[in-house]
Amino acid sequence: MLSSMTGFGRAILDAPFGRLTVEIQSVNRKYLEVFVSLPKEFSRFEHEVRKWVGEAVSRGGISVRIFLIPTADAVEGLLPDVEVLRGLKKGWEKLAKEAGFDPKAVDLPFVMQYLPSQTKQDAASDDNLDSLNRCVGDALKAFIAMKHTEGKALSQDLAGRVKELERMIDEVEKSAPDATKKMRQKLLEKMEEVLKMGPEVEERLLREVALFAERVDVTEEITRFRSHAAQFKGLLKGGIVGRKMDFLIQEMGREVNTVGSKAMEAKIAHLVVEMKSELEKIREQVQNIE
Repeated sequence: MLSSMTGFGRAILDAPFGRLTVEIQSVNRKYLEVFVSLPKEFSRFEHEVRKWVGEAVSRGGISVRIFLIPTADAVEGLLPDVEVLRGLKKGWEKLAKEAGFDPKAVDLPFVMQYLPSQTKQDAASDDNLDSLNRCVGDALKAFIAMKHTEGKALSQDLAGRVKELERMIDEVEKSAPDATKKMRQKLLEKMEEVLKMGPEVEERLLREVALFAERVDVTEEITRFRSHAAQFKGLLKGGIVGRKMDFLIQEMGREVNTVGSKAMEAKIAHLVVEMKSELEKIREQVQNIE
């Protein structure tokens, strides 16, 4: 199934340490860029979160925001041990006196700066990594489901536009023989105006006109265009195809430009303008595909 590069997913999980909320959203990017915002209690798990997202998404600017509302017990568990605080306060007051400073400067904010990290109970212990994994996983499922829903709509739109391009290339093919014949006749008429042809001159000029007519033939361009269009329709069946589609659009555009430069016929020129416009619309849509 085709997947859009944009989407949004949200999940909430009630864990023993509190309520986790994970929100994931994405915007268009050529490559994968993951931005993670974590509460400080989970900051050490940023690498794991990036890994989980990278396994599910191939490209796009992915923003992952994780919120935690801790339980009362969890909040209490985060508080430092009182005896440790007392010991720190007593030690710093002693140092202050010996150094000639006012011991009153040793207040709670001062002591907290030097509180050993191992004395704090971390809500994001390894036991809670599983809860974080489940919540991120649920958010990713919702996120990918939305990407697929948008991808289905994009696929339908692109299929319709490619069908229209194929209709127009059919019109070009129908008009091409007449365009070549008209060009040949026009060239001959111009030559007759300026030259009084003898048999040898006329034969040589006819050969030149025939060679020119071959050079303005667009059969090969039409064949290649149809091949690119068929490959593009095959990609609409799904997968990670955004970059491949970019390439095929570029190639179809090249064939259309060549047709426009070769076939100097009003009807074909009009079709070329329409095809370029349609290709540009397709190009814009493809930017939204993963």
